[in-house]
Order: sequence, then C-alpha cells, then structure tokens
Amino acid sequence: MANDIANPFGGSTSMANRQEMAKRAAESANKAPSAGAPNGSEYMNFSGKQGRYTIGKDKREIDNDEYWLLNVGSFEDGYICWKGGKPASTRMSNIYTGEALVTPASDELGPFNEQKGEGWYQAKGWVAKSLDEGEQGYFKNNSVSGVAEMAEMISEVSARLGAGKSCWPVFAYDKEGFEAQGFKNFKPIFDVKGWLDDEAIAGLGEDDYDIEELMTESAARDEGEVQEKVALSKPSPKRGGRKEADAQAKALQAKADKEAAAEAEAEAAAEEVAEEDEITPPSKRRRRTAR
Repeated sequence: MANDIANPFGGSTSMANRQEMAKRAAESANKAPSAGAPNGSEYMNFSGKQGRYTIGKDKREIDNDEYWLLNVGSFEDGYICWKGGKPASTRMSNIYTGEALVTPASDELGPFNEQKGEGWYQAKGWVAKSLDEGEQGYFKNNSVSGVAEMAEMISEVSARLGAGKSCWPVFAYDKEGFEAQGFKNFKPIFDVKGWLDDEAIAGLGEDDYDIEELMTESAARDEGEVQEKVALSKPSPKRGGRKEADAQAKALQAKADKEAAAEAEAEAAAEEVAEEDEITPPSKRRRRTAR
C-alpha cells in the first residue's frame, strides 16, 4: 500500500499523508521568486535606462494613461541583493502582517563589486490593479529615487488614513528623466489622479461604474466631513463661560438702554426748554442737560 512505502532516502519525514505533503510542497513552491507575486499578481518591471514599465510573462507595456488602483494593504519593506547583474536575494515583508526583517550584513553573500553596483539595497513593494485592463501587478523597486517616490505615496496614504479621508489612490505609472554621470536615466513617478473612499471602492463592483465620478463623489464626501469636523471643533465656552457671556451681554444691553433713555430725556428737555423760551424768559427752572 502507498501508505506503507518508506522514504528511500531515509530520514524522519513521513510519507503517509500525501495530501498534506502536497499542500506543504505547494506552499514552498509559492515562496520561490519565480512562482508568483503576492496575492496572485503578475510581476511588473521598470527599466531605469529605458523608462519603460512592463507586466507579466508577455511583458505587456504599460502606458502612462492607464489607471491603477493601489492596494493600501499590500505595502512591503525589504532588501534586494544585486550581484553579477541580477538579484541574488530578495527579502520582502508586508508592513502590516509580515515579520520585521533584519538588515542584512554588508558582506552577506559577498564579496561585492561596488563599482558595478553590487550589494544590498533597501526596497519597497506594493500591489495595484489596472482599472483598464483588469490585471493585478506586483511592483517593487530598490533604486534610491524609486524608493523615495514610493515612500512619498505611502506617506500620503498614511496621512489620509489618520485623518479618516479617502485613502485608496487611483494613479498612473509614469516616469521622469534625469542625468547621472553623463547618462540619461529615468525614475518612476506615480501620478495620482484622485482618491476613493470605502463607499466608492464598493462601487467598483458595478459593471457601469465611472471612475471619474467615483473620485469626485469621494472628494465631495471628504469635503463634507472636513466642514463638519471644523464646526464640531469650534471651542465651546468653558465652565461658567456661557453664563459669563450672557451676563456681559445683559450688562451691555442695560448700558445701551440707559444711554438711550438719557438721550431721549435730554431731547425731551431741550424741546421743553425751547417751548418755554417762546413763552417766558429763561429762569432757574431751565435744566442743564448733558449727553
């Protein structure tokens, strides 16, 4: 029987539960760099020399007018080791659910030819889905400029998450040229077109959704919430402050009433004096009025 077959190499591995072995083997295979990107995505590539993005085994070229939705739960940090013109080791971990990675020693997997750019480099990665083509791509980068651009995007997502605003960016993969050591190179640029909130994300499930409308509606909801928060954040009177304010208002009103009464009295007296002047000469009965 199959369950009775021993491992011809010996050792302690049981050959009895073949289904469990198949499961563990599949898990191990999926950890290989060529077995597949996170979440079933296709690998993406960016050429710093050509300024060209490609995705998948057929290397479909990505235009800068293609809209992508970034998965804000997919952010990865890690390290990539370059040696012999190719990555010798890649260690990436999800910032929310993965294990913290230890910074590799500078000589690990060495020696390195630094003049050829060999060695360990900090890297970042994420998953995004094309809203035009439906493909899901895993993008990672270890260039200084690329990591800085990715960090800027992640920082904006962080700020929006903290503020309770729309936090799902819709963007386009773009590029920007620069010169280094006399050579023309390109760095990745992530051109944000707008942001979606959770309600708009749910709207993506509809067949006839309009991404521009969803971004506009999300922005309007953000603006409404901001105005509401501003109204709620206006300082209320401190304890006793409202009573104090009411008392001050009453005092000012009483003062105004008193001044108005005095003015009316003065006007009445002036009219009375004027009327008496027409009848009799001035006398001690005439009032001295002051305003």
